[in-house]
Amino acid sequence: MNTKSIALISLLWLTVSCAFAQRDIEPRLLYSDTANFNFTGEWQYLTTDIFLLNGDKFSTLINELDFARVEPKKNRRKKLGVEEEQLEYLFITASLKNVKFFGDNDITYPLYNFQISRDKDSKYQTFVSDNIDYVRIIDNLPLYSARDYIDAEIRVRAITNNDRDQMLALVASQLKNLSKITTPTDAVMSIIGEFGNFIEANTKKKEYRFSSTIRLFEQKNFDTRLHSIRLYLLTTANTPQLEFNNTPLRQFLDTVTNGRINRNQLRELINIRSYPVIVVANYKSLYRTEQLTGDEVTFANIEKRKLKVENDFRQGLINAETYRQEKDLLNFLNLFAQLKNHLDVYNLNYRTGNNDAISVSLFRVMQYFRQLQKAYEEMKFKYRGNNTFSTIFNREYESILGFASLYMDDDHNLKSIKNLVNTLVRLEANPNVPNIDLEKFITDLRFSNVFKPELMNQNLEGQIIANHLSRLEEQLYKWQFESEVEKLRKTEANSKNKTATENILKLARTTSCVVCRDRALNAVTEFTQRLDTYYLKAELQRYDSIANALQPWVFNRIELIQLMQQNFKLLYPDNANLESARFLNGKISEIECDVFNIRDFLKIDLSGKDLSMVKNFNEKLLAIQRQADANIDLICKLRPEICSRQQAATQNMKNTELSNLFTRSDSVARQTEVFYSIFQFQLNRLTRLPEVAKNDELRIETERLAHQLDELKVAISLLDGKNITQETYSKLVKQVNRQVKEISDKLITLNEKVSLSGNR
Repeated sequence: MNTKSIALISLLWLTVSCAFAQRDIEPRLLYSDTANFNFTGEWQYLTTDIFLLNGDKFSTLINELDFARVEPKKNRRKKLGVEEEQLEYLFITASLKNVKFFGDNDITYPLYNFQISRDKDSKYQTFVSDNIDYVRIIDNLPLYSARDYIDAEIRVRAITNNDRDQMLALVASQLKNLSKITTPTDAVMSIIGEFGNFIEANTKKKEYRFSSTIRLFEQKNFDTRLHSIRLYLLTTANTPQLEFNNTPLRQFLDTVTNGRINRNQLRELINIRSYPVIVVANYKSLYRTEQLTGDEVTFANIEKRKLKVENDFRQGLINAETYRQEKDLLNFLNLFAQLKNHLDVYNLNYRTGNNDAISVSLFRVMQYFRQLQKAYEEMKFKYRGNNTFSTIFNREYESILGFASLYMDDDHNLKSIKNLVNTLVRLEANPNVPNIDLEKFITDLRFSNVFKPELMNQNLEGQIIANHLSRLEEQLYKWQFESEVEKLRKTEANSKNKTATENILKLARTTSCVVCRDRALNAVTEFTQRLDTYYLKAELQRYDSIANALQPWVFNRIELIQLMQQNFKLLYPDNANLESARFLNGKISEIECDVFNIRDFLKIDLSGKDLSMVKNFNEKLLAIQRQADANIDLICKLRPEICSRQQAATQNMKNTELSNLFTRSDSVARQTEVFYSIFQFQLNRLTRLPEVAKNDELRIETERLAHQLDELKVAISLLDGKNITQETYSKLVKQVNRQVKEISDKLITLNEKVSLSGNR
């Protein structure tokens, strides 16, 4: 793989020089490459670490220098007392240029200061360990503040016993430069402190190592990745040529995924052990906005954050793009704080049970939750294709929306508000809704019914909701309800189609669509009215049949009542006050009342009466009839003689002549003749009905009734005969009474069958 060029970033261009009697320690660039990662513009901060490897080999390097005592010039007298010049220190410094934070002055600060001594063979040696950790000279420096690069120079100076003042001169000049900075930062003050540490170590002749970091941005929420590595071998003119295999280092940069590299990794990747090596590791950091939880978003914290963003931008710690997006995020956080405020108001109103206040507070919650959603959509549109937004800020918007969503899950009302707003935002983005989703969308929007009408009419959100509801409900009606409504309107109203409304009623009960429900129920009402008209006509026909059947029944029961009253007087002439007598007499009175009620009811005109009245009237007539017949059956079972015509005839024979018996016999015959005439009239009317002519079963029953009427006619003629015995007369009376009752009952049953046949 070819060595990658390092882009315009803040890499340390390392220049190492050392002057020893015109002899130099020179750097040899062995390797320079960048990591296989796409660093976009939002990776805007630089961190630089310097590693010193093989520090124990400085002795070898120093002794390769052709260092000797410089002879005095000719004709120049040697000064007395001047000691022999010897190396005392190996002094390594770093100079940073074009860094905005230090004003217009270059800043140089010490990295290492190692003591040099001689061994027993008078060779120079240094006591530098080979486990010195890295020196971080820059931490999170904004790249644009250094014009996208840092011009840095690292120098290695060999200080002799005659050049000690050079170190003090360096310190003095740097302190004067630092004093010109009008607003010193913490980073500047740390450099001043480091110079103090250096002077202290130099005074005590101790080894010095740089221990402070120029940390320009104190935030800890950075994502940091290794960006590039430059590898220098410190050599002299006498250093032999070394072979270096850069394949392991290149493979490492192609596959590196972690943010840092350490000393042990470098030693494994760089297989050089004979000479000192300086490795410059550059990192780039991705800006991270300060993360907040939902509870931390308050108006006070927003104001603090605003001041911090302003200060960071003014000091050059964040660039213009980051500043602009931080300002937009602050506006978004302010909306979220407003939403939280109205949520608190709603919760208070909910606890106090003030319905009007609950309605208003829910509407405000809906407004701000929608504004929050809309603001996020606007930011996504505004910063579409912007790496800073997609990489850094988008997740913060999503995080705040996530907290808002959690707050909206606190109770059923807030959940419904969330669904309403989510649906509303989706409709505003795309108004087209598939038919299958219409019911859900309408259900969500219909929660707006809890809002006061004046709020809906006076606010934009209310008008938007109303417009969407009107459109979606019309769409749902045409898709699901219109065909059912038309089908019901065309359905004939009769007993066979009485369940025709079930399907449309089921749809109406399960929908949230007000328009659909109203139109469906109107169609059901119209069909029900037509069905009621049909049933009214049927009930009026039924009444006619019941009335025709009850006319002879009334006559028969009146005659029976008279007989029962007559027999009662005969059976209880002197004991009417007995409890049993009073019970029987009460039942006879009930029968008389029921029969006379039916007689009076049959005189009522039902024209213009509604269905329920006619139906109830018919049921009432039949119920009274059943009640009267039940009481008659009860009396006849308890005291059969009360219902017996023979009882009355026997009692009269005791007090009258035989001729009177035949006179009464003629009277029985005449009464039976009346019944015969009524029965004959009813039978003739039934026979002429088309329902009977078409129904074989009904026709056979009418023929049987006609035969029974003929038998009754014969019995009546026998009653009129004068030459019959008392025994024969009694048998004929029983036979006639039985025949009258049977024929009357059969006529009633036949009338009901004919009526039912006509309704089919």
